[in-house]
Amino acid sequence: MIIYLFTFLALNVEIYVFISIILLLIVLLIVLRKVRYYISKYRKVLFLYKNRTNNLRNEILEERQRVDLHREEILAQTEHLQELNVELERLSLVASKTDTAVAIADHKGRFTYVNQGFVDLFGYSLAELIEIIGPDIYSASKKMNIIPMLERAIELKQSFHHTSSVTSKSGESKWVKTNLTPIYDELGKIKQYIMLETDVSELKLINDKLRKLSLVASKTNNSVIIFNDEGNIDWVNNGFHNLYGYSKEEFIEKVGLNIKDFCIADNQGDIIDLIQKQQKPQSYLCKLNDRFGIEKWKQTNIAPIFGDKKVIKNYIVVESDITRIKEAEYKIQEEKEKADQLLLNILPEETAEELKTKGKATPRFYRSVSVLFADIQDFTKLAENLTPEELVHDLQSYFSRFDDAVNRLFVEKIKTMGDAFLCVGGIPMRNKSHPFDTVLVGLELQRIIRDFGKEREESGRRALQLRIGIHSGPVIAGVVGKQKMTYDIWGDTVNIAKRIETACVASMVNVSSTTYEIIKDYFECEHRGKILAKHKGHIDMYFVHKIKSEFSENGDGITPNNYFREMMAQL
Repeated sequence: MIIYLFTFLALNVEIYVFISIILLLIVLLIVLRKVRYYISKYRKVLFLYKNRTNNLRNEILEERQRVDLHREEILAQTEHLQELNVELERLSLVASKTDTAVAIADHKGRFTYVNQGFVDLFGYSLAELIEIIGPDIYSASKKMNIIPMLERAIELKQSFHHTSSVTSKSGESKWVKTNLTPIYDELGKIKQYIMLETDVSELKLINDKLRKLSLVASKTNNSVIIFNDEGNIDWVNNGFHNLYGYSKEEFIEKVGLNIKDFCIADNQGDIIDLIQKQQKPQSYLCKLNDRFGIEKWKQTNIAPIFGDKKVIKNYIVVESDITRIKEAEYKIQEEKEKADQLLLNILPEETAEELKTKGKATPRFYRSVSVLFADIQDFTKLAENLTPEELVHDLQSYFSRFDDAVNRLFVEKIKTMGDAFLCVGGIPMRNKSHPFDTVLVGLELQRIIRDFGKEREESGRRALQLRIGIHSGPVIAGVVGKQKMTYDIWGDTVNIAKRIETACVASMVNVSSTTYEIIKDYFECEHRGKILAKHKGHIDMYFVHKIKSEFSENGDGITPNNYFREMMAQL
């Protein structure tokens, strides 16, 4: 019984446990299903947050990139500002150390500012400047008569250079070089005018602070180079690039780093030693070839900047492109030489020089000269059968040969009158050989006209014959008129020489007794007796045939030998 009871109990326990297990499994399944539901739900939530987190992360990355980019821009701007600050510091060095006087005008040319250097140079304040010369640069230019040059410079957008004599407020006279530079805006319109004025009468600099010169240094067409205390290139402006075409680095590579290299390239190797010795600026002009091989002229001014104990801290080199000025100077010189040559063709050298220097030529009295008149026999009739071109050609042919003979024998040609030729010995330079010189010219002219006659006969035309008359005596010589001026001679000597020419026989040289008495020992002459001359009565006249054989070279009777020349040189 007991055994049966235990057996029953044992079976019931197993059933209970089994049922318990079954119930536990059912509960676990229900719990697992719930857990799975919540896991799925939270997984979706986590996925949503994950997407939001990723989007936020991407936005943060993009924002970070924008911040980095902005940071780079700020760093670049900071670097640029630092460079500008360094440049401004360098420009302030130019402004504080230069001696140049500065005046600034607005876009209409009205004066708005003058610096202390201007006041020191002229003695006038801005208000006094406006009161004395006017409110603008045009008023000043009108007083100096340079408005056309100023307007031309503005039209070509170039700096204007002008040197003039001025009187300061204290009454001191000075020579001042003015450099006027128009400053343009982005649209190419004039924004300001900068005028730099330097006392070039003493080449003396003053050390006043020029706050506004930084604008000039950065905008001026002039090249500015600053060398440091070691003499090496420290800074250049835009004008430097415009002048040379090189960057600073390219220029250093080509020319050298030091200021002595710079001066040697300009063939001014000793100028730095001179600056250090005299402790003052030096200037020079020289040529250069820019990067593109273009030849230019530049004006260079090297100014030392002193520190404590007169030690040079910097060199400031300011250079101006003066190529156009030099070209204009060359052109002016060429035109001047042409004008001088033309003047010498019209007037004697001494008279031409007096006209150039004094604006007038004083008439001079010459106590003794020899006047020669030459005239072609019956030329008026011969000319009737010539065309105008043939007439001018013939006159040009023999007059040009006459000119050569006169110049060679030291006789001054006065003028031609139709077919007549007038020259005189003994002016403008007085000499005692003038009778001999003039008679030699007469013989030479007859030889020229004979040779010319042979040429005419070979072409089937009639040969020309020349009458020549010579008389010695006093004359007055000078310039006549204001326009188309002519050098002429006056006096009874001229009239008598003309009468002697009129009384001459064709192909002969006819001289008065006055001339004959001087030359008779050296020339073979023939006495003609007293010949009636119009308005002058009877005048003793002589034909001169040739030089005596002992005084003639090769015996031609026309060319003097060395003995004859030595005799005339000793007179």
